[in-house]
Parts: sequence; structure tokens; C-alpha cells
Amino acid sequence: MDPDDRFERVRTAIEQLGPADHVCTLYDGREEELAIAVSFVRAGLARGELCVCVVDDGGESILAALAAEGIDVNAEMQNGRLVIFEKPLAQGLETRDMLGKIEYFASESRNAGHAGFRIVGEMTWTLDGDMKALAEFEARLNLIRVWERYSCTGLCQFDVRRFTPETLREMIIMHPLVVINGRICHNPYYVAPEQYLSPDWPRLETDWMITNLERLQQSRDKLQASEERYRSLSRRLLEQQEHERAALARELHDQLGQSLFALSLNLAAMKGELSPELSARVPESMEAIRTMIHQVQTLAFELRPPALDADGLADAMQLLVARHGERSGVRTGFTATPAGVRAPVDVEIASFRIVQEALTNVARHARAHHVEVRMTAQDDAFEITISDDGIGFDVERLRPGFGLAGMSERAALAGGRLDIESVPGAGTTVRARFPIERTSIH
Repeated sequence: MDPDDRFERVRTAIEQLGPADHVCTLYDGREEELAIAVSFVRAGLARGELCVCVVDDGGESILAALAAEGIDVNAEMQNGRLVIFEKPLAQGLETRDMLGKIEYFASESRNAGHAGFRIVGEMTWTLDGDMKALAEFEARLNLIRVWERYSCTGLCQFDVRRFTPETLREMIIMHPLVVINGRICHNPYYVAPEQYLSPDWPRLETDWMITNLERLQQSRDKLQASEERYRSLSRRLLEQQEHERAALARELHDQLGQSLFALSLNLAAMKGELSPELSARVPESMEAIRTMIHQVQTLAFELRPPALDADGLADAMQLLVARHGERSGVRTGFTATPAGVRAPVDVEIASFRIVQEALTNVARHARAHHVEVRMTAQDDAFEITISDDGIGFDVERLRPGFGLAGMSERAALAGGRLDIESVPGAGTTVRARFPIERTSIH
């Protein structure tokens, strides 16, 4: 992932933090540390909160970074809303002294009428001390409920290059929230301070792990059941949509189409009985009716092509691809291997709709000269591939609006998966693959 994108995701996540949140982040570079801290402080200043920064370099870096974001750091420091707590001042402090400092800042924030209080700590100030004491310090912050009592937001930053894995493990279980890959994650490994500070914690840790595993499994079971209900409802919805599409297509073809055809016959019969002026307008009206009949046929086909039910997917797909070429002027090709191959109904419908959406995307976005659709059945799988020679795109930076989410969902509901390969300037390939029992392919 591009670093700028990653930092932007982190900024968005940090700005979601609110009162009573106690969160930690792990970082491995100065740029990432500053991006997180600046986002945290910027959000607090925007909300009228007192913002305290515990820093390890005198504060020059974070002040420069805040200024680069358009914040008047001198004014914010003069009005008492921005405080830099420098590492030299923190050195030698006991963790209990830091607890007192945090309570002091929180109390002063309330007395001064600020909207709240937030503190971001670059935790290297603790490296010269006892790491066990650091863990207990974090636990006591939760135990005395500083965050809740003073509407505080706390962010602790840990440099993975300087803290040991053992210490980082302890820090993670001390924070209810953890920033991971630009997301605020509720921490399933969080240990309540009453448990952690108990003299019995070493003996109780195994019980806590077992209880946590049970809770995680329960959550997983509930999620799986919810996903299964969602898929069932989605399949029923798609089935109902296809039923309604088929009914509407029949009505358009059988009723409106036939009515328009009858109207054209009546006009032709009346032509000889009309005055020369009116008779001269009949060909124009006939042409308009023929255009309407063609439009009705096209709409009926797109709703539900008769060939899909009568002749199978290959014939319906060939018509779809040919119509796309006629409308768009793009050179098209279609192959089915083996010829006339059939698959289960839900797979055929999903495949047709995926190709339909893919061709629409090609017409709207690709600027392609050639589109090739291939349908193959082999090795217990049914596969549809749509390839174009258009301008392509960066798959990683793809934004909503291309219909790909719907295509992926259709493939998944029919038991398959959708893959997209594209390179800017080198075209796009959309591939839907459905595992199928060999006896289902014929």
C-alpha cells in the first residue's frame, strides 16, 4: 500500500477517537509517529480540547508538523490549549508521578472550561525504567478511570524498534483499543485492570485465555450465522428479481411488442384511405414504430433473454456479446468450450449478469477496441472470462461505481469468486470461476 494512503487511513481512524477512549499504536518510523500524533492533536484542537504531547525531542518535530497542517501553534500554546511535555522533564519521573501529571492536566482542563482533554505520549520516556511498572501504570490509568471521569482521550505510541516484543505484548493487553493498519480495533486481548493488578493474575491468566477463546468463538459463530442468513436472503432476493425480470420481459415482448406491431399494420392499411398530406407522414410514423419495437425487444432481452431459458447460456451469451458490438462499435468475440456447455441454473444466471455488467463497464470506462468473452468448463469448474484492450486501471486504487461489488456478490452467492486483473494502459480481465461437480456440467 502507498505510504500516503496508509497514513491517510490512520488519520481518518485517529479522528474517530472520542472521550474515554484509551488506545495504543505501534509504529516503526518517525513519519508514521508524527502522522498519528498530529492527527490526534489536530482533532482535539478542532473540538476545543486541551491537547498535551509527551515528546522525546523537545517538541520541534511535532510543532513543525502541526504548523504544516495550517495550525497556529504559537497561538494554541499561548491560549493554553496546546502543551508540550518534553522528555527531559519526564526523565526520572516515577510512573506514579506521571499518573499525577495526567490527573493534573485533566483537572486543569475542566477548570479552564475546555471541551475535553487528550494526551498523546511517545512512550520512549519509559525505556530507562521498569517495564513491569510501565504495564502497571497503564493498568492503573484504566483502574482509576481517568478517561471516564475527565472525558479524556489517551493515545500511547510505542516504537517497535525500541521496545521488546514482551513489552509490546503487555502494552497491547493494557489498551482497550489498538490502531492496526489504519483502523481502530476493539481489542479482544484486553485485560481488565482489576485482573491484571491482582496478585493472582499469573495463576488466573490461563483461565482468562480460555474464557477469551470461548468468547471469540461465540462471536465467530454468531458472525457465521449472520453471514449465512444474509446469503440466504440475498439469494432469495436475486431469485425474486430474476422472476420479475422474466415476467416483465414477457409482458414487454408479448403485449407491448405485439401492440406496436399491430399498430404498424393498421397504419399500413390506412395509408390508402388518408389524404395525400397525411399519407406522406405514414412512413415516418412506421419508422418510429419500428424503432420502438426494436427498443422494446432490446429491453426485454436485457431483462431476461428467451435464449437463456430455451437454448442455454452459450446462445444467450453469444447474442449479448454481438448486441454489445453492434451498439458500441467495439469488435467482439465469443467462444464456448465445449460448444453448448451448460451449468446449473444459478451459475448460468450469475454468469450472464456478470458478463452483462462487465460489458457495460467496458462501454462506459474502458475505451476499448476489442472485447473477448470466453466460457469454459473443465477440471470440475465453470469459468467466464471477459477481456478488453482498453485503458485499464489500478486495481488497488479502484473506487466504488464500477459495479464490481455487485459482480463479486453475484459470483459469491452462486458459490464462485470474481478476480480482476488490470494495468493502466494494458486492458482489463474479469474472471468468474465456479467450482462445480463434473456431473453438473453438460
